[in-house]
Amino acid sequence: MRLNLRMAASVVLMLALATAFGKPASAQELLPEQSAAKARQLLQQVIGALGGQAYLNVHNTECEGRIAQFGVNDEMMGYTPFRDMWLLPDRNRTEYISKGEHTIAGFLMGSDGLLITHGGTMITVFNGDEGWLLDKSGVSNEPEDIVKNFVDQKKTGMNNMLRSRMNEPGVEAQYGGPDLIDMKEAEWIEFSDRDRRDLRLAVDRLTHLPLRWVVTTRDPETRERTQVITSYTQYITFDGIKTPLSIVRARNDRKLTQTFLTGCKYNSNLEAQLFTRASLQQHAADFSKKGYSNAKDKN
Repeated sequence: MRLNLRMAASVVLMLALATAFGKPASAQELLPEQSAAKARQLLQQVIGALGGQAYLNVHNTECEGRIAQFGVNDEMMGYTPFRDMWLLPDRNRTEYISKGEHTIAGFLMGSDGLLITHGGTMITVFNGDEGWLLDKSGVSNEPEDIVKNFVDQKKTGMNNMLRSRMNEPGVEAQYGGPDLIDMKEAEWIEFSDRDRRDLRLAVDRLTHLPLRWVVTTRDPETRERTQVITSYTQYITFDGIKTPLSIVRARNDRKLTQTFLTGCKYNSNLEAQLFTRASLQQHAADFSKKGYSNAKDKN
């Protein structure tokens, strides 16, 4: 009986060692210097998988697709076509076209107060710490909380971290250990900065492409914890850059939006004028003239 128990224990130990063989070390097994070195190694693999120097040299992007918005019970509330343009690092213009009432822009910017009412086009423009909105009522300044959320999202964005912020003074990266995400072997990289933000990146162990980007914040007054998770799937190459066609965004386990990209251009000839209040005012004026001309043609 004792011999059988010893043999069984030996078999279990051998199986455990065989299972562990080839697996990445857990974060607890590494010294701080080793953890930082492993994180840097993983980050270089991630950047290489996304396009290497071509990815790092991106200075503007232009993507089109549809955004699906979800309600409180995870029911889909419809699709909104969009066109999203970035002039890096801090200028953004997004054009939404809706056939009904949606709060899509509010969800994206962390507020539930913005609406595309009764269909039509809505354009949001952010330039640094300024922002404007064009809808049927004309051009207006974005509310302060929306502009603040844009600035925060820019600082905590995955691409911004990979392209520039990870090299800033005070930003540190540590290895976060292995995991299994959507039936894929993954490894975590954990970032911290001088503002004590909690940022985590999950990377596919085989392809080295990002799977999830997690931003955790706490309200300074209530200490309430908020976690925003962005998931990336269906990568395809545009202009030498690996781009996820499906992007899901959730807040505190509540699914908010899913983006379906139909195409992207990198380093195209985007004009800086597009990211100004004057461009929105000109767009509104042109639309008014076109609407008036169409009305005359019908008469």
